[in-house]
Formats: sequence, C-alpha cells, structure tokens
Amino acid sequence: MLLAGCADMPYFFSAPGEIDTVAWDLRQEALNKINTWSIKGRLAVQTGQGGWSATLFWDQKNQSYRMRFVAPLGQGTYQLQGDDDLVSLLTADNKLYQAATPETLLLDNMGWSVPLHGLKYWIKGVPEPGKSTENLLLDDQGRLTDMQQSGWRISISRYSDFNGTQLPGKLYMHNDRFKLRLVVDDWKTGS
Repeated sequence: MLLAGCADMPYFFSAPGEIDTVAWDLRQEALNKINTWSIKGRLAVQTGQGGWSATLFWDQKNQSYRMRFVAPLGQGTYQLQGDDDLVSLLTADNKLYQAATPETLLLDNMGWSVPLHGLKYWIKGVPEPGKSTENLLLDDQGRLTDMQQSGWRISISRYSDFNGTQLPGKLYMHNDRFKLRLVVDDWKTGS
C-alpha cells in the first residue's frame, strides 16, 4: 500500500524561484537543437555616424549561412554568406569581398558589426555556449529577456509563436559603438 501511494507523487519538487531555472534549462536544450532556419525580418542599425535599416533574409544551415540585407529606397542589396572557414560579402554595387570573419566584412564595408557566432544563438533566445554570460534575466515562462555576453547587451522585448515554438520577435542589441534592433516577421525552422 505504501508503494502504491507513492506512485502518484512527482519525481522532483521545485522550490519557489527554481521553476524558472527548470523551464530555462529545458528551453535552452530544445532551442539549441534548432540548427537550420530561415528568417525574414527588419533590421535597424544605429552608429555614431548615423543610422541604417534593411529588410533581413537569413538562411542558416548548421554552420553555413546566407544573409541578405535589402535596403529601402533603391539603396541596394548586400549579401553576406559563409561558414566557419570563409565569408564573402557581395555589395550593392556588385563588388565581392572575402575575409575570415563576417565581423570584419560588415565593419569594413557597411560601417557596423555584430558577432554572428553569438547572434545565431541570441536570435533563438539563448546565450552562445562556452561564453560567459552576465545579468541574465528570465520571464515567468523561463524565456530570456535580458543578458550581457561578448561585450553586448541583448534584450528580447517580445516573443512570438512560430509554428508552435516561442521564439524572439523583437530583439535589441547594443554595445558602446552600435545599437541594433531586429524585428522578426517570420521564422521557418527545419532539420
């Protein structure tokens, strides 16, 4: 009888405040399995010299990516693509540049930069693994709302439901040189 009474008891108990941690751990595990996606969104960049905006189309497949920045009013399209070994940027005037890192290409040719290795995690609402994280804040559903990583502050002000998964719909990222706002209009995840 004693064993039958214990069968209905939960396997673990969470003290107040720990539920967020459990949800956060489960959420990170699930989101880190998403390695292939397509995103359509709007990007706004603010630098000390001014601002820039574009529609963003981002296709990611494991370590390979292609990002198209379509600027308004005939300012042209830029395409950044690469993997861990080589990156290329095709500018609006059809010039092709290559470098070892996307940050170098973005900074040299567009006047701003963001760490893409981190951004591919931040866009999913999780920190980049293996990098220290400070001031991590979660909402009551165990979702990331704010953190600091790799010299950037990342704030997620809105989550949206994309095919049954809660993913960031609006992100703000800034450091001492650049401010970026990214609004995601559509997410498609794949395997």
